[in-house]
Amino acid sequence: MAAESAVKVCVRVRPVVAREERAASENAESVQLFWKTDKKSVRQIDDGNSSKCFNFDRVFTAEESTSQLYQDIAKPLVVSTVEGYNGTIFAYGQTSSGKTFTMMGCDSNPGVIPLAVDDVFQTIKNFPNKEFLLRVSYMEIYNETVTDLLVDSWKRKPLEVRETINKTIYVADLTEELVTSSTQALAWIRKGEKNRHYGKTKMNQRSSRSHTIFRMILESRERGDPASGENADGAIIVSHLNLVDLAGSERASQTGAEGARFKEGCNINLSLFTLGQVIKKLTDESQKGFTNYRDSKLTRILQNSLGGNAKTVIISTITPVSLDETLSTLQFASTAKKMKNDPHVTEVSDDGALLKRYRNEIVDLKRRLHEVSSVTQTTVTEKEVLSQLLQEKDQLRREQEDRIRNLTKLLVTSSNLVHVPKMPKRRVTWGGKLVEHSHPSACDDGICGMNMTFGWKRKADRSCSTDLSEADEDFYSHWGIPEEPSDEMEMSQSSVTVRSFGDSPRDLVSPGQIVGFSEKISNLDLQLEIESQQREEAVNVEILDGQVAELQRQVQTEALQKQEAVKEKQATEVRLAEVEVLLKNEVKDKLEALEKMQTMEQRLAGLEMQLQSETQQKLDALLQVQAAEQNIAELKRILDTKAQQKLETTDMLELKVSELERQSEKQKNTESDQVG
Repeated sequence: MAAESAVKVCVRVRPVVAREERAASENAESVQLFWKTDKKSVRQIDDGNSSKCFNFDRVFTAEESTSQLYQDIAKPLVVSTVEGYNGTIFAYGQTSSGKTFTMMGCDSNPGVIPLAVDDVFQTIKNFPNKEFLLRVSYMEIYNETVTDLLVDSWKRKPLEVRETINKTIYVADLTEELVTSSTQALAWIRKGEKNRHYGKTKMNQRSSRSHTIFRMILESRERGDPASGENADGAIIVSHLNLVDLAGSERASQTGAEGARFKEGCNINLSLFTLGQVIKKLTDESQKGFTNYRDSKLTRILQNSLGGNAKTVIISTITPVSLDETLSTLQFASTAKKMKNDPHVTEVSDDGALLKRYRNEIVDLKRRLHEVSSVTQTTVTEKEVLSQLLQEKDQLRREQEDRIRNLTKLLVTSSNLVHVPKMPKRRVTWGGKLVEHSHPSACDDGICGMNMTFGWKRKADRSCSTDLSEADEDFYSHWGIPEEPSDEMEMSQSSVTVRSFGDSPRDLVSPGQIVGFSEKISNLDLQLEIESQQREEAVNVEILDGQVAELQRQVQTEALQKQEAVKEKQATEVRLAEVEVLLKNEVKDKLEALEKMQTMEQRLAGLEMQLQSETQQKLDALLQVQAAEQNIAELKRILDTKAQQKLETTDMLELKVSELERQSEKQKNTESDQVG
């Protein structure tokens, strides 16, 4: 894990440019090179002898292309980013050393950023069992102010750098665009480059006046089974790829910067100095404790990449004809080589990641669509069943009406009786002779009674289809009795004759009685047929009533079921509304908690700034106290010295006084001796 955790540092040597050749030719000298390189080290040339040497993971000469640099040092990091690790690549060096060319490149020689973007999408193809969601953002740090390069200039505003409860650093209100191809990502980069600050200096015609960070956020998860429609339950992996193009450190005496350019240079140098101090603090084992990333917006945003959960690649660009600036860059790179990170895959198991939220939303929408489709399908099915039942009811009603109509047609009434026209009478003969001539005395009773009786029997057999008074005429005219008698007719005649001329007078029946009997029998037959038809109709009506009642019960049952389904649907809608209200309340609570947390973060930041200010004031006061103590000690020493000097002076004066006194006494003694 140590080799994987170490920050990789490489050096790229820029070729000599025309400006440096012109400067050497003006002095009538050849271009002097202060550094020489091999595959993994850079050495200083000092009068032909190597005095200083720096070792790195890889050193790229001026002849090697950006593509070679990317394949050797940057591509493994990009591939690991797709696998779930955080990664950062940034170029560091003095102004006009080739940082922007290395990171952005040109059409014929693409830089690290476009190569990395293409490689991300190419690497995704190697993971067919995963699905990815990619977002990009592009920010600029200009004069210690963070701005969004993906919005128009009139919408651009200063952005705040904040920290989540999980210690994740983010830029508030930064635009993040969803991309599905490298073409879309590169289009956003081109838009951002149009909004970036560039300027002209004596050392570079197009000098970067700000730091830029192009960030790709990759969210991935295991793909679900499309055949079964099930979604994978695995955690979502979130990784960040930061591609940083730093502005170069510069000296105002060399760049000729004035006014705005001078201010830009001061802010660039300050942020790079803070970056160097943070890296020095992280690599110096003797300096343990708090590392203040907040001193610069650059170090604050890249906090996770500096000693945190990320793999970092630093590309140091140098100029072989520069001594001091290149030495400073190599010292920075050598210090950064000692920095250690702790990269690991970040898994998100809550709803914080967009991919999971989109996935959950899609699943929820599919579920709601399925419920609506089920209710709609049930309603359609109920309508179809009801329509079919109504059609069957109408069909049964029509069949019963047709059946009643047909039965009614079978009834013979005055309204439906069809008159049969009389056929002209033909001569009625019996045995080839006229009956009235054969039996003139029996025309009124015997023969006529026989004819009426025979006619009634034939008429009764035909169900009384005609009037009784016309029975004989209709019967004979219809059937056409033959002129020659048959054996059957003779038997009938004998039987009738026996019946007509019996021995008892009671056997004799008058024609009026026969007609009355015939009418009564016809009426009885009609009543019998009517009653049988009524019974059949009653049975049919009962059957129809039963079927209609059954259909009504079915319709009522289906209506109740439909009402229950509607009630269930309404209850489901009410539950959905309650769930939506609960979700809204939860979202509102989360937003309130987030606002409180942001407020607390702001207060914490204010307290930290206040603490830093107080600490600085205490340090200043301590320094002042120390200075005062030193001044007091110095004054005391001076006073002591002066006191000593005064003592010495006093002693000398006393000696002089005593000497003078002695001389005076001596003189007095001498004078007294002279006087004596």
